[in-house]
Amino acid sequence: MAIIGIISGITIDAAPWPEAEGGVFYALLNAFFYTIFAVIGVTLVYFAIKYGKEKILRYFFIICFGFMGIFLIFFYSYLLLAVFGLGDLISFILIIIISVPSGILLSYSLLSDKSSETAKNTSLLLFGALIGAFLGIVLPTWTAFLLVGILSIYDIIAVFKGPIKKIIEMTEADEDTNLPVDMTYTDRNWEIGLGDLAFYSMLSTHTLLLGFQIDFLIEFGLVGAIVPFVCTTVGIILGAILTFHLLKRREMLPGLPISIGLGILFYSISLLIFWIL
Repeated sequence: MAIIGIISGITIDAAPWPEAEGGVFYALLNAFFYTIFAVIGVTLVYFAIKYGKEKILRYFFIICFGFMGIFLIFFYSYLLLAVFGLGDLISFILIIIISVPSGILLSYSLLSDKSSETAKNTSLLLFGALIGAFLGIVLPTWTAFLLVGILSIYDIIAVFKGPIKKIIEMTEADEDTNLPVDMTYTDRNWEIGLGDLAFYSMLSTHTLLLGFQIDFLIEFGLVGAIVPFVCTTVGIILGAILTFHLLKRREMLPGLPISIGLGILFYSISLLIFWIL
């Protein structure tokens, strides 16, 4: 998805405050702006479960993910049109016709109780990759890095003291209380949430986009563009493995902090090495 964004040449800035004008301060405002939505969302889920409104919450998720699936497939299809220089009305109508059933099918595979575990896991991975790559493309650099940093801190609070901990405690204490939608990739030995997958994808996507900026390519070449992305991805994967290992000792752990921390650390070290050399 990131490669499509690079080749298409389309630049989108979804930050409410223009980072180019306000620098790091505006980036911080942007990061807090998006974090507030995450905090509100998790809190609403907690209260909906607490007061027995799981069915309403489930319908809300179905509608949101249905529209999200359609939009994301339309977005990447539109970028593909730009790659091949197709901007005519027929091509535009065609991607709408493709996006609607594809987005609904993807959402159905994720949310339906009739979906197999393999289908659910596959659709969850696709959603995580699509959402993360989209955020990595449309958010400016400082906003993207500050956002994953702030969300990692909030993830710690939410899991150990906040709404996520309370949600898990409610579902464990009462067998009749269940999450309206299971948003975790489940294997025999571990689980990982959609939000974690999305922000892993966002960070790696954005580092790849940074590497393919013209100034960076001219100074460091193709190797210099790809290696930092690879280092970031390796850091994220190692962080996830370490988190899963630590889960053998603890019942709950946040999925973002270690992976995001190692991803940014490995990315920074790779840049430092290229600048020194």
